[in-house]
Amino acid sequence: MLVTKWKIFKEKYITKLSAFVLLIVFLMIGVSSALNIYLKVKNYESIAVKYYLESDTISNDLRSAVKRLEFVMRVYKNEDYILNGGTVEKIDIKDNWQFANLYNNYIAENNYEDNSETKELFFIDKHQEIQEIKESIISSDLANYQKIISELNLPQGYIYYATDGENETTNTGNPDKDFYSLRNAYILLDENGIELSPENGGTVSDSLTDIFESETFNKDMRIYAAIEDDALLHRANRWNSDRQILIRNTAVIILCSLLALACFSYLISSAGIAAGNNESSVIHLTSFDKLFTDLNLMVIAGITAVIRMEFFNILNIKLISENLMRLAMLIITAAISTLLLILFLSLVRHIKNGTFIKHSVIYILVSKLIETLMKMAASGPLMYKIVGAAIFVIFASVYAADKPLLLVGILIVTTYIIYNKVTHFHKIQEGLKIAKNGDYDYKIKLEGNGEFRQLSGDINDITSGLKSAVQNEVRSEKLKTELITNVSHDIKTPLTSIISYVDLLKREGLDSNNAPKYLDVLERKSSRLKKLTEDLFEAAKATSGSIEPKFERVHINSLIEQLLGELDEKIQESNLVFKVTASDEKIYARADGRLLSRVMENLLSNIFKYTLEGSRVYIVISEDEDNVFVSFKNISAYELNIPVNELMERFKRGDVSRSSEGSGLGLAIAGSLMEAQEGSLELSIDGDLFKAEIRLNKFW
Repeated sequence: MLVTKWKIFKEKYITKLSAFVLLIVFLMIGVSSALNIYLKVKNYESIAVKYYLESDTISNDLRSAVKRLEFVMRVYKNEDYILNGGTVEKIDIKDNWQFANLYNNYIAENNYEDNSETKELFFIDKHQEIQEIKESIISSDLANYQKIISELNLPQGYIYYATDGENETTNTGNPDKDFYSLRNAYILLDENGIELSPENGGTVSDSLTDIFESETFNKDMRIYAAIEDDALLHRANRWNSDRQILIRNTAVIILCSLLALACFSYLISSAGIAAGNNESSVIHLTSFDKLFTDLNLMVIAGITAVIRMEFFNILNIKLISENLMRLAMLIITAAISTLLLILFLSLVRHIKNGTFIKHSVIYILVSKLIETLMKMAASGPLMYKIVGAAIFVIFASVYAADKPLLLVGILIVTTYIIYNKVTHFHKIQEGLKIAKNGDYDYKIKLEGNGEFRQLSGDINDITSGLKSAVQNEVRSEKLKTELITNVSHDIKTPLTSIISYVDLLKREGLDSNNAPKYLDVLERKSSRLKKLTEDLFEAAKATSGSIEPKFERVHINSLIEQLLGELDEKIQESNLVFKVTASDEKIYARADGRLLSRVMENLLSNIFKYTLEGSRVYIVISEDEDNVFVSFKNISAYELNIPVNELMERFKRGDVSRSSEGSGLGLAIAGSLMEAQEGSLELSIDGDLFKAEIRLNKFW
């Protein structure tokens, strides 16, 4: 029971829509949390290491500070050293790309060889340009020096002292080693080695060790750096803040990922399954699934490529505004996730439906090409194909002349094809002989799609047409005879009565006591003859198609109610019980009200004539998306031993003895009038139950 309820709930459209929306929401929340980490967190190591002093980050920062100070003392010395040209004093051509380019151009312009004499001439001839390059290098070195010093002097930065024995750089003015080693975080480099505290992340880095152990290392070099307690506290607080942000947002990301995965799994499992569908194998496709699968994949690939190209451009919006970047990222996430999910679910439905390959442009084009080639091979002039096949066999035989096995294969295939074609031709000859002798039920059965198969199908169609024509002709002759007989009988009966009673009036005179009775019979029979003539005229007019309907909105419920009201007296006399039901109180059809009333009057007239006395008559009014239906059901008073299709023919009656009143034209007229209104009249018989159903176009 619970499984059934869950299955129904799972297949509901609102459930799928909710899962779809929730999936997008979870993705947006996850992206928002990721942006929080990206924008607010500086130290990602804090998620794994609880305390800042135990982290690799603090040790690496101290190492980096010493390496930068060592570089400053080794290369830049101090600001005055740079400004006095100390960094470019011993510079060589190969040490700077600008020098190298200028020198190479100089050699090329003067067609010199690369040697020491040429270099001396170069420094003399290009003295001005060389001086400009040196000034450019000095400016660059000074800017780099100032950048390093300013970064080291940032608030919550380092306190340091560095000297090479001649020059020194410091922001404390204190050369005492103990001054720095008393701090909780420090690094010391001198002739005794490297001392780092705290020393996390393994041993001292190889690059710093290489500097200390190199032969060019200045033994007078001393570098002391430390982080003051206030700065260390600030860094620890930032570390703790980063850790909290990372833990909180990572938990949100994991939770949203799991929930999004659950929604995604549900959408995949329920894709293509409609609510209330008992057949799980039936996959319902949507309008999105009209997109070809290979085009779908191309769109997905294109969107993915655009995302990869533009992702960092979107992140760079933070340089303008972090809030703007966050808003842009969330909007793009929602839009792209929605589109990709729609496209992916469409692929899932096609996979379930088995149309993933068939509903692709490539498959359609290839299959159409193969089909066209097959048709070209199977159709067209037989002479061309025979000539083409002969040429192909000749060339294939020449090619396989020195390959006996291939030649035998060609011979076997050619023999089989010729035998197959000759067999088909003999079957067609045999079928034509049988058809010529009058057996139109015989069908020529050939396999394949060749010209003989097409010819046999055409011959079968001809024999079927001949059989149908012969049957229609026989039936037409029979109906013509019955029509003449029935018309003669129906006209002769009232006419004989009229002649007989006129003769009686002549003999007895108008003053006789029987004269009023004779006149009443004459009036009734003449009215009967008149009605028969009018019905015959109306049937001819209806079947000729000369009636032009005036379409309007017809309220079917009101029309039935009006007709039954007009016939109330006759209903009471007939002792019939009418039951009217409708699927809606207001059902409108597109019809001609006058012609539709005539159709229903004819059907009700037949009901009064042929329905079993005391039985019920059911009138049901219903509709679907495009049509309106009105059905009349009654129990026949006569045995219905006539085919239902013959009841629509003219002068046909339910009582074969033709003892009842009526012309046999009512249903024929009704059928023609319904066709004129772009509708139909369908009859059916089930034992003594007679049903007539009117179909009309719905009014929109």
